[in-house]
Amino acid sequence: MSDLPAIAGGEAAKKNPYGHENRYDEAELTQVREALEQQTLFYAYGKKVRQMEETFAAMNGVAYAVACTSGTASIHSALMAAGISPGDEVITSPITDMGTVIPILFQGAVPVFADLHPHSYTMLPESVEACVTDKTKAVLAVHLWGNACDLNALRSLCEKRGLMLIEDCAQAFGCTYEGKPIGAIGQMGCFSLNEFKHIACGDGGMIITDDEELGDMLRRATDKGYNRQPGKTVRNPVFLAGNYRMTELQGAVAVAQLGKLESIVSRRRRWCRALCEKLRDVKGISLPRPTPGCDPSWWFFMIRVIPEALGADADTFAAALAKEGISAGAHYIGQCVYEYPLFVQHSPFKRGTHAFGGRPYGKGLCPNAEAILDTCIILPVNEAYTETDLEEVAYGIRRAAEWFASKVSSR
Repeated sequence: MSDLPAIAGGEAAKKNPYGHENRYDEAELTQVREALEQQTLFYAYGKKVRQMEETFAAMNGVAYAVACTSGTASIHSALMAAGISPGDEVITSPITDMGTVIPILFQGAVPVFADLHPHSYTMLPESVEACVTDKTKAVLAVHLWGNACDLNALRSLCEKRGLMLIEDCAQAFGCTYEGKPIGAIGQMGCFSLNEFKHIACGDGGMIITDDEELGDMLRRATDKGYNRQPGKTVRNPVFLAGNYRMTELQGAVAVAQLGKLESIVSRRRRWCRALCEKLRDVKGISLPRPTPGCDPSWWFFMIRVIPEALGADADTFAAALAKEGISAGAHYIGQCVYEYPLFVQHSPFKRGTHAFGGRPYGKGLCPNAEAILDTCIILPVNEAYTETDLEEVAYGIRRAAEWFASKVSSR
């Protein structure tokens, strides 16, 4: 194959379709059929949601798991259980889905954004600590791309300052930190079963905890303040809660998906580790670095260009990879969450004010995070990717990078 990259007229490196397999199969059909045969799809009367919760709790070594309708709902339920109230501050990541931040706003609380590590893309403990005030009540740690935050440092900080540590594990099913499942290290861990996560049931969420009181509060937070667990039926709400109940159909699909999680994560790990090895000496790009002690589960593969060494910015290099037939996109979410008009214009509601109304948001708050988005390229990851995919992707990235870099050295 010619060493000339496709963007310069060579043949595309990716000659074969990416590996693919069906997400849902007979395992899900069997579980859904059993759910329908119950003649009830209400979680409190059926068996599937309860089975999924018990299985997930056991998998993560915790006492309580509570199902809900989405990853966003899982975080909102955790904040309710934590007692987050109007005017409280919650520290979180500026690179995340809005599903992380919406629940903070709905509780009337103020999102505060900590800067990120330039290569692990997770929250810097020293930046988190600098954000703490007497109004701070929780740290919402986002495990971006399937890589854990520095949980030892964050837990130590939260214990010292009397803060709740809540883990956003939406992109990190199966990730471990010092041998322990993420989500089980803070007081609560929140997961997403959105269609595009490691495992899915269309939409859905899970919250885990080892704390009995929080477990009870989470159950109430997802069901209008009620607790319908056998032997614990309570219908006298004492706080404002949501209606985030998972149905038995979602629970049935999730039961089947849980049985596939280990295989999904192990295959993603193997493929991404091999890609890192094949690209480790390529000049002009920076590879993702797992947090020490973390075994990431690789929701996506993020590289950063080093424009002065590569001779190309993220847009130019992403275009070159597209010519190679490689799935890639520049800039991930485009800009930090705090740059969205909702924050800059302080416009969460049609009328009235919000507790975050006096806080300055906008470009410049988190320099590392902004630099990450300016220079990053996202490669999607799938457990069905093959050795052929690996060789073609690695070759295409290396060839394009070396071609751009050669122009820098010849100047």
